Amino acid sequence: MKHHPFLAYCLLFWFRLHFRIFHRISVEGLEKIPTDGPLIVACNHVSNADPPALCGFTALKRKINILAKKELFKIPIMGKVLKWGGAIPLERAKSGGDLSALRNAFSVLKEERCLIVFPEGTRSKTGKRLKAKTGIALFAHKTGAPVLSARIFNSNNWLKLGKIILKYGKLRRFELKEGQDVREAYAEFSEKVMDDIFEIK
Repeated sequence: MKHHPFLAYCLLFWFRLHFRIFHRISVEGLEKIPTDGPLIVACNHVSNADPPALCGFTALKRKINILAKKELFKIPIMGKVLKWGGAIPLERAKSGGDLSALRNAFSVLKEERCLIVFPEGTRSKTGKRLKAKTGIALFAHKTGAPVLSARIFNSNNWLKLGKIILKYGKLRRFELKEGQDVREAYAEFSEKVMDDIFEIK
């Protein structure tokens, strides 16, 4: 993962500039982002505009890494841009999970950086809530990182240069109750994170 901090800074600055100029983006709740310690930012996902918007503005408070589907890294220019920005390739269809992506994500959190994830694992073409994957609970459990919810509105109109709104919500920590089945706890926590996201209005 060839990360170039200066190129990443320039890229994230350009993302912010683009969304401010072309989408009149409104961002609320940046002050809710903890400035130190491991952090997971979890957001809904309805369009290709979501990752650059979320990364660009979260980076005002934290050094960020994001999980991105491996197919994107095969696109010549985009693949280089993602590597420069420190994105972590994730092979979603891999049997048993992508161990390389998991190791890299754990490293980010153990180094007390910020990991951006989309818990649904894919875009919701209708904008409606999808079932969350349990990976976010695994990260929160094994690293102790709190999860900060975020929600993007109107990004499905980004090609029409419509106004986009980004709001940060509340923090949630993983807790395993005595005698609780871990898989059950992961599923429950992941859905609670989705509740937090969609409670943002």
